[in-house]
Amino acid sequence: MNTTDLEFEKPFIELERHLARLEAFAEAHPELDLKEGMAALKQNTNTLTRQTFQKLSRWDKVRLARHPQRPQAPFYIDALFDEHVELHSDKLYGDDRALVGGFAWFDGQPLVYLAQQKGTNLEERQEMNFGYTHPEGYRKARRLMQLADKFNRPLICFIDTPGAHFDLRSEEYGQAMAIAENLAEMMTLRVPLLAVIIGEGGSGGALAIAVGNRVLMMEYAVYCVAPPEACSGIVWKDKGEHAPEATEGYKPTAPDLLKLEIIDQIIREPLGGAHRDAEAAARSVKRAVRRHLTELMQMTPEQLIQQRYERYRHIGLYGEDHA
Repeated sequence: MNTTDLEFEKPFIELERHLARLEAFAEAHPELDLKEGMAALKQNTNTLTRQTFQKLSRWDKVRLARHPQRPQAPFYIDALFDEHVELHSDKLYGDDRALVGGFAWFDGQPLVYLAQQKGTNLEERQEMNFGYTHPEGYRKARRLMQLADKFNRPLICFIDTPGAHFDLRSEEYGQAMAIAENLAEMMTLRVPLLAVIIGEGGSGGALAIAVGNRVLMMEYAVYCVAPPEACSGIVWKDKGEHAPEATEGYKPTAPDLLKLEIIDQIIREPLGGAHRDAEAAARSVKRAVRRHLTELMQMTPEQLIQQRYERYRHIGLYGEDHA
């Protein structure tokens, strides 16, 4: 059993291991007909997986969004884009590996991409600040937004961060200003902006590249005003022990946010989550991006700006006319 497996995954993962051993045994003994038994075991595994995922709590989905084996932005960039070229630095202070971006082609369409990443091993995670973006990362993002606007290229953003970096250095180097400038920049872009939340969408750190004409969200991603542990600390004055209760309270999952009209589409994941079949997850993301980008490319610059403005003005309106 893999040490990164979540406890609710272990029963059906164990069944999969039994199935793999049975398949190996059948291959070594072709004189035995084990097809019926293997088919039954595979069906039982799929049934158990499906039943497990139908009963997931919101906290379970937060943990899935943070799963160390979950595909990250570099995987989707490779899977979706052709001839992608990364650009570096904010041209003011330095580079930030937690946020990458550059030029690429998608279905023959030139575009600009932005993406947040956490790293897949300890060395990478340290290099990428565990996904926490510094001010220079957000300034780099703004530079790329401006290039997208200048060269009339749509902007695709992959969001996956626990939040903006919160240390003293980040504040001294203008973290709040960098995020605020990005928000203002995105509201005036004359090109389509499509945001895809692939893992964690944490606080202003996520919103700093996510003010899109369309916001898509993977089935087991989360998008929230603050990490559950931080919310727990604010409400219960603890060190995160009430994070599961906090998660149930502020509802950061894809179905919750679709109902609130904060996102526009849920991208379905393979059975068991994106980390169980990354290639299938990438195909789902590609179909969704293609559909929404095609629609947005039909709009004029003025329509894109107005639609984006109205979209965010509408969020948070409640009452008889907005029920």
